Amino acid sequence: MTESTANDPISQPRLHLIYASDRLPMPREDRLKTRFSAILGTSPGEPTLNITQLESSAFSGEIVHGMHNLHIAGVPLPLPQEVIDRTVMISPWQAQAKAAMRQHQAQIGLVYAGSDADPVEQMLALYAAAGAFDNEDLLGIVNINAWTAHPPADFLNPEHVSRYRQEIPFDLWIGYVRFYTDEHHYWLVTKGHHIFDVPDLAAFIGPEDDPTAIITLFINVFYYLYEQDVFVTAGDTLQISGSDRQLRFAEVTELTEVLMGPSGTLVIEETDTPA
Repeated sequence: MTESTANDPISQPRLHLIYASDRLPMPREDRLKTRFSAILGTSPGEPTLNITQLESSAFSGEIVHGMHNLHIAGVPLPLPQEVIDRTVMISPWQAQAKAAMRQHQAQIGLVYAGSDADPVEQMLALYAAAGAFDNEDLLGIVNINAWTAHPPADFLNPEHVSRYRQEIPFDLWIGYVRFYTDEHHYWLVTKGHHIFDVPDLAAFIGPEDDPTAIITLFINVFYYLYEQDVFVTAGDTLQISGSDRQLRFAEVTELTEVLMGPSGTLVIEETDTPA
């Protein structure tokens, strides 16, 4: 794990909901209470919703539910193109879904500003709120911290969201980004681990490597570091349980401007197992 500051804006979980129309939805309090109760449990008189209407249909406000506090800002403007390019356009979804998200006309930003220390619960609070703003115009959910996005589909359904507590939805909450060094070689790096106070992980991929297997390895290493609260640094090694494989963590030595995450990034290399 790494040291972090609870109020560091970089480490704050946040989502952007993007819409096909510039007419932004306003949540109904009864729907908000139903969703928060189903996902986060009940709390007397909560959640509370405070919205201030601004010019040109923009609004700001907050949702409070126990230790959770979410800041809200809606504007009838699309996200900057550079944000779309490094989230929506590199996400793993079908081209049709990405093309639709790219054409959005408005956005609602949700930022976690509460005091619950569990990052999973923070993300659940964001998804509980996101579902209250769901309508027929919602095209997608953008996660700038993780360099990814996804269509709404059933991912905002309270039953689905509640299951994220038992199993982190890596395909929604973590990005896996490729940075090519030539036509056949690239760096594969995670984005978004810092929300969980875990360093991002990178591996150099060649034609002989299986990127799907590397992503599975990233997930297994993440769970080890996150659940065991283990601190690792360059030079440390990790034995893969049930196999003869041993991993070594190394420093990032190139493309640091894109490979380094807010909590640092460690390169994973396979090394010989000591006899």
